Amino acid sequence: MIRSCSLARGFLGWTTIMLVGTMLGPGIALADVAAPTSHRVPHFSALGSGLQYGFPPRIEKEGLKFAGHTIPVSRLDVRKRILEEINYLLLDRRSRVLVWLSRADFFKPVTAAVFQKYKVPAEFLLLAAIESSYDPRALSSAGAYGYWQFIKSTALCGPTGCDEYDWSMKITPWKDERADLVRSTHSAARYLAWLCRVKKVQLENGESRDGFQDWLLTAAAYNAGPARVSQRLNLFGASSYWDVPLPTETEKYVPRLIALWIISTNRRFYDVQVHPQRTMSFDTVADVRLSKDLSFATMAKLLGTTPRSIWELNAQISPYKAVFPAGKGRKPIAHTIRVPKGVGEKFRSQLKAHGYVKK
Repeated sequence: MIRSCSLARGFLGWTTIMLVGTMLGPGIALADVAAPTSHRVPHFSALGSGLQYGFPPRIEKEGLKFAGHTIPVSRLDVRKRILEEINYLLLDRRSRVLVWLSRADFFKPVTAAVFQKYKVPAEFLLLAAIESSYDPRALSSAGAYGYWQFIKSTALCGPTGCDEYDWSMKITPWKDERADLVRSTHSAARYLAWLCRVKKVQLENGESRDGFQDWLLTAAAYNAGPARVSQRLNLFGASSYWDVPLPTETEKYVPRLIALWIISTNRRFYDVQVHPQRTMSFDTVADVRLSKDLSFATMAKLLGTTPRSIWELNAQISPYKAVFPAGKGRKPIAHTIRVPKGVGEKFRSQLKAHGYVKK
């Protein structure tokens, strides 16, 4: 049985993202981002509502499943909200969608394994597209930062009493793990799993349950904060995401996630062309205790690559520092350093040869 945890202060914000950097990843090639000159009108109801794109025939025939939920697309209000997001993404944000899907494909071998470990639906991998465009330096007006847009208070304070769901990350003057793809993805998966399965949700009748036990409400809580979602559910006596009015951002957030997933899984139907590409891979060198500071420039020379490629694998290190420090004061720091695939052993030997670690 899962033990209950107290709610950490702060919640994840999702406001207008101010992208202060981009990270497309090596080897990514995008198709022409201009919208095609002609589109099929998928079905009459989309045309009748003034929308150019509708659902693929398979969804019209068999219905829509998302994160284990049957989405009631026969309900006109639900249908309208999702179709509006599909049309917004394909007509107003097509070039951005191409970038999102390309980056999602690039990072998937790393991120999918993490979500699978915590039994979080794979559809939620696309939250990072909506949150940050997969940019490690994405910064919101509310101070949310990194791939999964944790605000600082949430990132620093995990749950009490259940270490298996501890999403806390380290933030120091030289390192911010919210920009570490692996570490922050573990934190996002743990936080989502905690919201869905563990966090005490108080009901209007005085009862409580462990977690929202609903992935759509979990997504809404990731965006708006669990307290706000619980309050609205109780105020309206509702148990479904579709039956309670939420803050404007959250009203669009879940339908947009569903819409993006529909587009991603029906790329040919929507004429969304993302060229095949190699995926992210690297070697992880753990427990590196340095004798002296190691800069990205030095690493690049030792490994025959570029400083930027080193940073892209270690984006938790501030680009204003661009160095792995040997220690804090007289206390050594144990680093986990990622290097290009296949050069992990070479990196260790080079560190020893050049005096960066004790032989």
